[in-house]
Amino acid sequence: MADFGSDITSQTTDVPKGSAYKVYRRLIGYALQYKGKLAVSMFFALVIAASFGLMLGSVGAVVTLSVFDPTEMEAGDTDPKDDFVDKIHSTTNRMDELIGWSPADLDTKFLSLVDTMRANPMDAISTVCIVVVILALIIGIARFLQEYFAGSIGASITTDLASGMYANLMRQSVGFFEAKASGEILARFTNDIFMVNRGLAGVFVKLMREPMKAGMFLAIAIHEDPMLTLIGVCALPPVFIVLMKIGKKVRRSVRKSLQRIASLASIVNETIGGIQIVKGYSMEKYETGRVQKEINNLRKFLFKIVKLDAATAPITEFMLILGIVAFVMFSAYRLESGSLDAGSMVALYIALAMMLDPIRKLSSVNNMIQTSVASAERVFEFIDMEPEIKEVSNAKVLTPLEDAIRFENVHFSYDGKAKVLQGIDLEIKKGEMVALVGFSGAGKSTLVKLLPRFYDIQQGKISFDGQDISEATFDSLRSQISMVTQETILFADSIRKNIAYGHEQYTDERVKGAADAANASEFVDKLPNGYESILGETGANLSGGQRQRLAIARAIIKDPAILILDEATSSLDSESERLIQEALDQFVEGRTTFVIAHRLSTIQRADRILVMEDGRIAEDGTHDALLAQGGIYRRLYDTQFGNQENG
Repeated sequence: MADFGSDITSQTTDVPKGSAYKVYRRLIGYALQYKGKLAVSMFFALVIAASFGLMLGSVGAVVTLSVFDPTEMEAGDTDPKDDFVDKIHSTTNRMDELIGWSPADLDTKFLSLVDTMRANPMDAISTVCIVVVILALIIGIARFLQEYFAGSIGASITTDLASGMYANLMRQSVGFFEAKASGEILARFTNDIFMVNRGLAGVFVKLMREPMKAGMFLAIAIHEDPMLTLIGVCALPPVFIVLMKIGKKVRRSVRKSLQRIASLASIVNETIGGIQIVKGYSMEKYETGRVQKEINNLRKFLFKIVKLDAATAPITEFMLILGIVAFVMFSAYRLESGSLDAGSMVALYIALAMMLDPIRKLSSVNNMIQTSVASAERVFEFIDMEPEIKEVSNAKVLTPLEDAIRFENVHFSYDGKAKVLQGIDLEIKKGEMVALVGFSGAGKSTLVKLLPRFYDIQQGKISFDGQDISEATFDSLRSQISMVTQETILFADSIRKNIAYGHEQYTDERVKGAADAANASEFVDKLPNGYESILGETGANLSGGQRQRLAIARAIIKDPAILILDEATSSLDSESERLIQEALDQFVEGRTTFVIAHRLSTIQRADRILVMEDGRIAEDGTHDALLAQGGIYRRLYDTQFGNQENG
């Protein structure tokens, strides 16, 4: 199913938000990928409907041939048993026309059965009871298989949606994740997907089976008496109109409730992530109040959904009962006038009564449809999103860096208005170590984020050996770059897998070599399970220095041509910084390195120092040369680095 989501997406990316029909048609497109299961499920739904029909026909036959008392007939009345025999003749003749069966043979068998039933009514009833039990067993088995295959279709669609949504999410640029609250993203994968699955599970089970059952009972009723059947179902059109109106309100309320759930998830995620700040500032009541406000908003929409769901069945049943009352009155009149026999009336009553159950179930299906549509709309929003940063159609493989990285008149803005970088002209030779310094907001981190194309520039060009990185494939560009940031990112997995990160082909020796180079082996070897030790979420069971050394080992094992260190040691103690600095000193040898740091030792080792101010490179030179100039770097040195030196 790897290509499944993309195939459907490409066919239906023009689905407008709020169009329930188009969204559900798109879901049906997913379902059609499982034609085999659909066919099997529909077959067993047909078996269920046919079995119910046979069961009803058997009961009607017994009433007509065994229970009806001919002594109660008035002069001139027609024996309903003879009417039943006439119906047998009519049926066998139609069979002959449709499938070539011999009516004479069938007449003989049916009439023999009729005579037997007339002569031995109790035996006939016993036989029918056995038939009913057998049919009930068939219905039970068929229902299990129908619900299994239909439910598996719903589950498969749901997992396909989740896979497609996550795959497309991974295509999005860094800016998307910086703009979107993580709680909102998580809500799409948890609550929205669950709601889609819940709706589809009910729909594919009931929408296949119940219409067939209702159709079978309706056909029997029409066969018995078309006029009475028409009277009995006269309430259906108003019922469907009411259901459609309620369904639209359900969909609106569900969508608003999902938005509230996403907001709630975002607040809870923020609170848990910042629990030390919450506790440190005694803000428990404040955060509880924020969450309670969102919960109250959510409760309002959930109550509305509950109210609409609760109103659906009573309204449906009341309208159907009106139709039943009209049917009973007219059928009683026709029975009294002799135009309707007892057996037909019983069969008609049972048929219409049994038809109410699937109609009642179908009334709840509409609300399920609207619930899944509202959730699917939000899922499809993520599936259909186009990434802000894309590869060009004819992207080329970027050759390994041999000469230099060049920035030519580079301009960049996050929002298209405020300039963050302005007219950057810069050449970094291969193997050069460059330090970026400047006051906060000068554009240092933004400059290095442009190298792996986390963002696209609005003007100018960035090139590796003359090749524009905007024309290169992401893999060939980013495979040459490793990043170590102040915020250490580790995953809830083994230390080995955190270092190798997705490269299962890396040998244990290579993993250990990277850990040795990062000065991480000394603490990893002391852990009970060594490199197979499982880290907690974000590596919370390690110290800051230990986490950072694992992050550096992950950068080292990649063996990149370009290394970006963004405040990699700024939050560490002196001993941790010393160990990490020793590892970096060996690792940066021969690599093109960009360093953003506030530590004097790191700055002094750089081949060049770039001083940034207001998005421009204000000064460029060595440590000693820039100090001698007495400009911005001298001010930075005195304010930020002077204390370190004096200390």
